[in-house]
Amino acid sequence: MQEDNAPAYKSKYQEEVFSMWGIQKLLWPGNSPDLNAIEPCWFWIKRETTKKGPITSEKELKEAWIKCWEDMPQEKIQAWIERIPIHIKKIIELKGGNEYVEGRKKGQEKVRVYD
Repeated sequence: MQEDNAPAYKSKYQEEVFSMWGIQKLLWPGNSPDLNAIEPCWFWIKRETTKKGPITSEKELKEAWIKCWEDMPQEKIQAWIERIPIHIKKIIELKGGNEYVEGRKKGQEKVRVYD
């Protein structure tokens, strides 16, 4: 299981369930979305589901997000996973500091991560 140190993951009940089922948590730094393969998908799903404007019905929104999740291209998922080592190297270079900002440097070729 991969989680950062967000308060939402500190539930005593959750810890009991993990313990009961033998689920081990990975050591993971807090505030580390660049290291989490699932983070880019939320932006992608939001963009995909709002291309024709915002969805105001909760039912339609849920259906759209589920369909988008199911239709997400495997190549996109793989690209998000493959970018993680790049971020890890930079974070190690900064000795874990929070100065790292994901994205293109001035003059660097544009690479779309969240297509």
